[in-house]
Amino acid sequence: MTPMVPYIPENAPFTPAQRAWLNGFLAGLFSTQPVRSSATVPETSPDRPAVTILFGSQTGTAEGLAREAGRRLNEQGFSATVTGMEAYDPSRLAQERFLLIITSTYGDGDMPDNAQTFWDFLSSDRAPALGHVQFSVLALGDSSYPHFCAAGKAFDARLEALGARRLYPRVDCDVDVEAPFEQWFRGVLQALQTASATQPLRQAA
Repeated sequence: MTPMVPYIPENAPFTPAQRAWLNGFLAGLFSTQPVRSSATVPETSPDRPAVTILFGSQTGTAEGLAREAGRRLNEQGFSATVTGMEAYDPSRLAQERFLLIITSTYGDGDMPDNAQTFWDFLSSDRAPALGHVQFSVLALGDSSYPHFCAAGKAFDARLEALGARRLYPRVDCDVDVEAPFEQWFRGVLQALQTASATQPLRQAA
């Protein structure tokens, strides 16, 4: 059984951005495994559409935001799985329906360390067609660097090239992530609610 990772509750006296950073710090401190706890991965059922959230994180901010998004989606009736890209099995892409990417950009437009292997697969000819996938990207960056949000932009473009459809447009976050994250999450939640209500669930193989 994967150990429980503690997290900062929503009613704690922190802003969403501060809470996201603290959650990422705690996840790194208490676990070296994918972030899969009872708080973020409830039982999947036909009434709880599955959403996979992958994070690419160098300092913990993207991971914290991914955990926050997963927690909120679970509260809204979805079955959200939050996983670091380094721990994600890319063969699962063939079974995904809703895919959310939250990633920072490292250095001069590079992928975060934990995202590089997944990106290498996704950008290669081994990547499958993803016409069945609906996705959205939250890109974190710093506009003082020339390649602002380059990693998130690369994921967004590559998923589209593989045939995936945007569930909600990519949102680029500068150093202050709080307002863009809230905008992105509200848009994603509304789109997920609409899509899951109007489209049949994929049948298990």
